[in-house]
Amino acid sequence: MEKLREFSWLFKSSLFVVAYAVIALVVYDIVAEIHIQPPRTLFTSIDHAIPFISAFVVPYVFIFYPFIIFTLGYFAFVEPQKINQYFTAILIVYATSYLTYIVFPVMMIRPSPEELPTDFLSNVMAKYYSLDPPLNCFPSLHAANSTLAAYFLSREKPKHKWTFWGIAFLIILSTLFVRQHVIADEISGFAVAYFASWISEKKIKEEKIPDAFLKGRKIFTAILASLLSIYIISLYTP
Repeated sequence: MEKLREFSWLFKSSLFVVAYAVIALVVYDIVAEIHIQPPRTLFTSIDHAIPFISAFVVPYVFIFYPFIIFTLGYFAFVEPQKINQYFTAILIVYATSYLTYIVFPVMMIRPSPEELPTDFLSNVMAKYYSLDPPLNCFPSLHAANSTLAAYFLSREKPKHKWTFWGIAFLIILSTLFVRQHVIADEISGFAVAYFASWISEKKIKEEKIPDAFLKGRKIFTAILASLLSIYIISLYTP
């Protein structure tokens, strides 16, 4: 019974991971079909001038998903003291974003697949376009999730904070150059996630988690996160 109590956090963390997957994947598609008014655009003259650059598909797809999945695994299974804070911030971000998508829908005007170059990375983005409707744009969840990851990782590993924030801002920038978002989407995504992270850190206490099987937890997390990253990226690979 004592051992069961010690590992109750593992069950909770696993539920959080499953809940996150449902919220981010299943509910996302449902929300995209619900609007109380016609979608609008938030283009500025600067947004119109931003070109499509296929190199930015690398951070948008090939860096973003491992960054988010490994961060979630880290706080769920390796160092779960902050999992309550991290998951609370996730809930705030998605609740705010989904409500905004419904009452203030924003769409993106993207290039058609025929207008894209024919290199491999452009083909990846063309497939991404075909699977992801140009809706649910404001705020950007790429920006929000990257900000959440960078915020909590930088608190956990302050020596590497510039690396984490550098990755996050590269991903945020990439959304503009793969023509998935406009500047307003990114600013709002960053702002919502930063506030959610800050308020969660202030209001939610950390948990004390035993260090039992820490090495095994690290190996399990690395393998699972790698497999999930490969699987999700493969969905967009032509």
